[in-house]
Formats: sequence, structure tokens, C-alpha cells
Amino acid sequence: MGQADQAGQYTICYNGGAVFENKGPRLISFTEMDGDLVEEIFKRGQELGLGMHIYTEDQVYGYQLTQEEIDFCQGRADFAALPGGDLTALRASGARFANILYVDTDFPRLKKLRKDLADFEKVSEMSFSSNRYLEFNPPKVNKGTGLKKLCQELGYQLDETMAIGDSFNDLAMIKAAGTGVGVANVSPEMRAGCDKITEKTFDQGAVAEAIGRWVLPDYE
Repeated sequence: MGQADQAGQYTICYNGGAVFENKGPRLISFTEMDGDLVEEIFKRGQELGLGMHIYTEDQVYGYQLTQEEIDFCQGRADFAALPGGDLTALRASGARFANILYVDTDFPRLKKLRKDLADFEKVSEMSFSSNRYLEFNPPKVNKGTGLKKLCQELGYQLDETMAIGDSFNDLAMIKAAGTGVGVANVSPEMRAGCDKITEKTFDQGAVAEAIGRWVLPDYE
């Protein structure tokens, strides 16, 4: 809170695909996802009857999203209508794609879907988030690589950082950081990859707890 449009505050977006300084915002790095690959993933999602988020450098587009999904994202994403209902107009405009994700609130079904889409695992970075999204990023792009780029911008080493997360797409960042922290309700499959586990969830103040215990334990 209070970091919007602030100099010296930074945001890692698109699962590590972009890093911004909040003031402006100023784009520090951006990894573009191949348009043909986005098109292929999009068409497969259409065949599967899935809702999708399509992210470009500066906009998010929704495809066949339910009202429940829009409500879930309220305050986090403002969706624009996908022009023409497909990617033709966006590609013709020269839009730079950041990533694309499938929506399914049935997480076990989503995990099975990932196995069925093993061909995409070879050409993209796939991960889960919020137990309802299967995300596709450019190859070898994740929150861990985003953290590395931010460190390069600021002149820090990765072992000087702490990362905190709860979803599968946070795991690469948690592993990359000097201290990787999972919150109390972190996915059980992720716990082995965390150096520390908080007693609180994000909603209960896990970030403040982590800073107080492992960064500034003597701060009053």
C-alpha cells in the first residue's frame, strides 16, 4: 500500500516477464512472448472451452470470463474486451505479448490439464497460481528471473534478498532468493522449497511477520 507511482519502489509483473519502477511507471525489463506461441496456446484454450487472460505490455484482455472470475479479479485487473474475439487485431497492431493463462476453478482438473498439455512444457514456462490459473510464460521466464533482473538494476546480490509467497508461481522466486519464505497456508507441495514458513497467512500479516523475524528482528 502507498507504493503506487513512487520512485524507488518496484514491481515484478507478468510472472517475472517485466520489471517496473513504480514512478511513471518506468519499464526496466520486458521479455516478449512469441506471438505464434501465444496464438497456439490461445487456440488450444478455445478448443477446450476455457476462459483466458491475455497480457500485453500494457493491457490485460479477457476471453470468455465468467462474472465470478471478473469479481474475483476486481481491484487487481481491469479487463479490456478482446478485439474481434481473437488475437488477429492485436497481432496486426504490433502488440507485445507478455503471457497468457487459462482459468479453471477446479484445481485438480487444472493439474490434469497441465499433464495433457505436456507439449507446451517444452516451449514455455508453465506454472499454477491462485489454485485457478495455468499460466504460460516465455521459456525460462519466472518470478525468480524477475527477481534477478531487479537485483541487477539495484546492484544487489540474490543472497541479500528475501522473497515471500504462497502459490506455485512463487516457488522459483522463493528458491532464487537468499531467504525464501512460504506463508502459513503455502501449498503443501511447496514447503520443501522454502527456507522459512510464517505462522500467519498473507491476510493475517505474513509479510510483516517475515520482516520482523528474519530481516529486522531488533527493530522496535
